[in-house]
Amino acid sequence: MRSSEDWSRLGGVLIIVLASSAAMVVLVPRLLGVAAGPEAEIITFLKGTEREGLSMTLPGVEAPLESRKHHFARITVNVEPGGERAVAWATLDFDGQLGRTEISSLGVERVPFVLRGREWVPEDLAAPRLAAVVRALELRRRALEAGNREALAGLLAPGLESTTGGGEAELARVLELQRRRYRAERWLLRLERDEAVASEEWRLEGQLPSRPVDEKGQRRFSLIRNREEFLFSSSLM
Repeated sequence: MRSSEDWSRLGGVLIIVLASSAAMVVLVPRLLGVAAGPEAEIITFLKGTEREGLSMTLPGVEAPLESRKHHFARITVNVEPGGERAVAWATLDFDGQLGRTEISSLGVERVPFVLRGREWVPEDLAAPRLAAVVRALELRRRALEAGNREALAGLLAPGLESTTGGGEAELARVLELQRRRYRAERWLLRLERDEAVASEEWRLEGQLPSRPVDEKGQRRFSLIRNREEFLFSSSLM
């Protein structure tokens, strides 16, 4: 029969074994990532978001852009000279929401990474191009609801700033409504390297002097990349 001293010694050994195992769970993936190089570590990071989910804060937008499910594929990594910055190109299949707006997107994503300490992490967001397109669409929705023509003009690509990109009659009809509410029910997105196509399912509510208004419909937009933003290259309406 074991003495109490033997059991105490055995318990101490067991604690050491468990602590060592926990440390290995944390350290081994990191060590393997370092040994395999930045490409493997960056790919592992992006694929890991599929399990953990994505939640991205967009500048000037209260609600986060959140995924229900998403999938990165065809990932390639270009490490810049110096070995402290890299860019990952991938296709991204995304389903999620921004507030009450449902979002489905498919297309090309470009994710800059930086080396912080010993870990490769996104320089900003894990899906910056998707975030930029969604932000442009949400800022347009808010500007329409607020009747802010200046904000609408600021969302147009260079050369179109002095107009609303066409659709003046439709815009005037929307802005004449009192107690106006403009809601995007769903955005369907297709992202290429330097441009995006968006389809919007919308609902417009408000009040005219003669009657209430409650309408639904669909619109299609084209956007182009302007540095880190996406701007509308066709009509806002």
